[in-house]
Amino acid sequence: MEVLTMTENQLLDKLMIGVSEKYRLTPQESKVLSMLLQGYSIPQVAAHLKISPYTAEKHSQTVIRKLNIMYKRELPFWLLKEIETTKGMV
Repeated sequence: MEVLTMTENQLLDKLMIGVSEKYRLTPQESKVLSMLLQGYSIPQVAAHLKISPYTAEKHSQTVIRKLNIMYKRELPFWLLKEIETTKGMV
C-alpha cells in the first residue's frame, strides 16, 4: 500500500481555500498572500500577476489588514498559527 503525502504547495493551496473564505479575501488577494507566503517580494508578485508594484503593495496591505496582523514579516507566524487551528480540516 502506497502512502500519499501532500507536497508543501498542495498543502498551501488547500489551506488557502479555507483562508480565503475565512478572511473574505478576493481571488487576487489570495494569490498575493500565497506568493508572499512562498517568499516572493512585492516586485516579483507584481511581475508574476502582471500588475503594477503599487497594486501588488495595495493588495498586500489589504491582506495584512484582513488577517489582523501589523506587518508582512508576521506572515510566517500567522501561517503557523493558522495551520495549528485548522489541523484535521486540511
